[in-house]
Amino acid sequence: MVDYFKLSRFFIYLVPLAIIFVTPSTLFPFIVGKYVWFRTVTDIALITFLVGLLISPDAKKYEERLKAVFRSKLTLIVSIFTVVFVLAGFFGVAPQASFWSNFERGEGGFQLIHLYILFVLLSVLFEREHWHTIFRVSLVAAVIMILYGTAAAAQIGGFIGPYRSAVTGELVAPTIWGRLTTERFHGSLGNSAYVSVYLIFILFYALHLFIEAKVAWRKFVLAGLMILYFLFFWLAQTRGTFMGFLAAVFVGGVYFIFTSKGSFRRWGAIALGMLIVAGAAMFSARDSAFVKSLPGSRVLHFTLSEASPRFWTWGSAIKGWKERPILGWGPENFSVVFDKYFDPRHFVPGKSTETWFDRAHSIYFDYLAETGVIGLSSFLAIFVVLYWLIIKSRNNGSSPFAGLSPFQQAAVVAIPVTYLVQGIVLFDILPTYLNLFLLFGFINYLTNDFSADHA
Repeated sequence: MVDYFKLSRFFIYLVPLAIIFVTPSTLFPFIVGKYVWFRTVTDIALITFLVGLLISPDAKKYEERLKAVFRSKLTLIVSIFTVVFVLAGFFGVAPQASFWSNFERGEGGFQLIHLYILFVLLSVLFEREHWHTIFRVSLVAAVIMILYGTAAAAQIGGFIGPYRSAVTGELVAPTIWGRLTTERFHGSLGNSAYVSVYLIFILFYALHLFIEAKVAWRKFVLAGLMILYFLFFWLAQTRGTFMGFLAAVFVGGVYFIFTSKGSFRRWGAIALGMLIVAGAAMFSARDSAFVKSLPGSRVLHFTLSEASPRFWTWGSAIKGWKERPILGWGPENFSVVFDKYFDPRHFVPGKSTETWFDRAHSIYFDYLAETGVIGLSSFLAIFVVLYWLIIKSRNNGSSPFAGLSPFQQAAVVAIPVTYLVQGIVLFDILPTYLNLFLLFGFINYLTNDFSADHA
């Protein structure tokens, strides 16, 4: 007899593979194939799960787990955010655009509902070994993403990348390594900014599996993969995510120091201190010839003048929010706000500048303008609840979180910090959303007991 719940899990395992799809035949090759794959496998996973609830011998077990999942405070707040997001669209200035989005972005309420379905199915169906499996699939997907970008740098036919001049069509460097270090790495995501935040999540999965691994060869392979992922994280040269990474290392380090005992606490403090000194030294020497010659040294150089267009756009977002403060203008409608409150400093006659934004380039200002104070508050409340559950679970010996090593706990505490910091200057796309909701599901598992005998 078919095990429909196992089949549903199988299709969820396929979700992380969405990031490898690039469809040159579509107008937006780095976007369309990803969200089509994601929605398709998520829908199939949902259908097989519902069929299992109707005819499977294990239906009662999963009915009880489903009830337990919906009693979780994290599920409650994620549910509230999803409802508010969709309602903001219906009460916005273009409900159809808010729900369906457009061909270029593929976001909107319909996408968020699929992400919510993924979160619920993860919470209901996944135990420890299942999380290990989906993390491994994610690692494989990340390797394929890197191979795609490297193939583009090698100029293999059919692989798209930013390695030719947009003006002359000439290669930016004669060698593959030269191209990878001259241009920011895009991989199969089409935007270097999202390669960085995506690989931070991947590094978290790899680190978790590394600590869990009992066999030496697995630790060796995972250590090699982490080096590979960090190399391409660096080659993506995204300053916002790099700052988020530094903040996460600091927060995770502080958590580790204060929750560890004996020599672990002492060595943790020494390691964190050394990292802070090394980071400060590199930052202070960022204008030296040596540091400037390093691949990826862009992450150490930023000025407020470079960020000015974002500041102007955030100003437009605030003006738009003041006009519609409760539920905003609706998801996917920021371009309306930008046009209505256009800052003329974006336009410089005779100079190439960005004069069109469909995002505020900040998750905070996007949610504020598009979903109002209720939408932004419900989104931030997810992280408040998330950390409250982590703190509560740390001393609960029956929770999976309490069973993690101090280093694993520190990583769980740190990873949302990267997301929240990089989100100050970046907006979300599907590869980020997928891993964010995967993280929500994982923390829901770590901080709750959804087994039938505790439901």
